[in-house]
This record gives sequence, C-alpha cells and structure tokens, in this order.
Amino acid sequence: MEITFWGVRGSYPVPGPATVRYGGQTSCVEVRAKSGAGVIIDAGTGLRALGQKLAREGHVAPRRYSILLSHVHWDHIQGLPFFEPAYVQDTVIDVYALLTAADELQQVIGGITRHEFFPIPLEAVPADFQFHEVDPGVAMTLGEFRVVPMALNHPFGAVGYRIEADGTSVAYVSDTAPFTEVLHKQHFLSGLELLTDEDRAALIQMKADLVAALRGCDTVIYDTHYVPDEYARFPHYGHSTPDHALELLAGNDVRRLILYHHAPSHDDDQMDQIAAEYRAKGAEVGIDVITACEGMVLTVGAVKGVAA
Repeated sequence: MEITFWGVRGSYPVPGPATVRYGGQTSCVEVRAKSGAGVIIDAGTGLRALGQKLAREGHVAPRRYSILLSHVHWDHIQGLPFFEPAYVQDTVIDVYALLTAADELQQVIGGITRHEFFPIPLEAVPADFQFHEVDPGVAMTLGEFRVVPMALNHPFGAVGYRIEADGTSVAYVSDTAPFTEVLHKQHFLSGLELLTDEDRAALIQMKADLVAALRGCDTVIYDTHYVPDEYARFPHYGHSTPDHALELLAGNDVRRLILYHHAPSHDDDQMDQIAAEYRAKGAEVGIDVITACEGMVLTVGAVKGVAA
C-alpha cells in the first residue's frame, strides 16, 4: 500500500509562509493498493488538491470513490464541496461515518452546501453521494480493502480505521484524547468532569479495544495535536500528544508511528523540534517516528518519501 498525505493540520487550515515545509491544509489521507484501488480518509481542505489530481489522472466515468470520515467536525469535512469528482456525471461517492443513521449523515453533509453557505446544494451535484453508517469493531470490505472501524475518545464520537490490503496494514487514529482523564460523550466539555466508575470502566475498555485493533499494524497515523504543556491546559478538547501515542503503541508490534493532525499554531520551526524530539523518543521503544507533512508519500513497509 501507498499513503499520500494531502492535509495534516487540525482545527483550521493555516497555509502560508510559516507552514511551507509541513503544510497548512486540514485532514485528508489517500491510501492506495498496489492495484491502484484507493480509499480516502477524511475530507478536510486537503481533499481539494486530491480531487484535482484524480481529475488530472483522466479517469472516465463511471467512477466510484470511498471516503472514510473519522467524524464530522469542520476540519474533517470542509473539503467535500470542493472535491472535483463530485461534479462529474455518473460518479458515485460512498461516504462512511459514525452517526446514528445514514440519513443523518446526509443531513450533515447536505447542511454545508445549503444556499447560505455554498452556491450548489448537495441534491444538485452531478455525482451520486451514498451515505453509510459504520459500527466500531465490525469489519467492512471495500473492494480489495478490509476496513475495521475503531471507537475513539472525542467529543460527540469519532472512529479510527485499520485498513488492510496487499498483505499489510495501516491505521488512522484521529481524533482522540487519551484514555485517562476524560470520557467524551454527546456534549461539549468546558473542563474536566468527575469520572464515574462506569466512565473509568468505559475508558479502560475503549483503550483495550484500540490496542488490540492496532496490534501488529505496520504504520499508525495518530492524532498528536498537542505537546505536553498544551495538553495540560486543554485536556478536555479531545486530542493527544506524541507521548500518549508512543505509550499506547509501545510493545504492540507496531513498526512506525506518523505524527498527525498538527496544531495550527505550530509553525515549521516548532514542527522541526517536535519531529526531532519524538524521533529520538520513538527509537528508545523501537518505533520509527515520522512527522507527517503535506505531500508526503509513504509505502507501507518502506519509506518512499522523506519526512522532516
């Protein structure tokens, strides 16, 4: 498999002179099998450039694309109205996400193309959007890909995905908080809340399930939005640090960790420092740590592109 990073930021896009090396577009990753078949994970602003590339490849209709959404916060869906294949007749776009029903997902995606926000409503787009609900722990087959959704600890719910093809595997774990201080539910937290015994048991189980799902995965892309001092100020926002990721993955037969979902406040110089610090920390526990940058291409099993 081959992974291409089209957007690596969290929260909001920050393209500009301070983010030239790592990039400023929000979450979007493309996974391709050796056959050329692909799936897209998340639809942040990085999806726009990916859509342009797919159009340049000259694919003829009918075409079918699969987009796996971790959740529907703005930085993970705001590229959808600008996805060029959506404006090609006879194209089918399957969108998968964790929501109570597929029609609710359609309402969310349709909402961002309402006339107040966008000139073309979802129902007028030439492509056929089909919406699907995912169930954590229940594997799906998308062509030649086996996909296992994994429950994550994020406000209003989120899922990661383990994707298997070509005899190897990659996992996408974003967005998530660690599994210690807070259990995110269906409401916004203004600060830490007292955990009940049931909450603690739920966190222990969620962490155990995630560790089991990631065991033996070659490459894990992980939400490492914060450095430790930032996390200490905002533990209730639903994001992790590289230390949290390494703690979860150490001893779990994972070869490579990709730091991802970078805070928009982290400029290239700070990202260089984070990359160097955690490359060294990863080496101590036998994990190759690479910091994602926009445009980076990795082959699962060997580095094809070079990350800073």
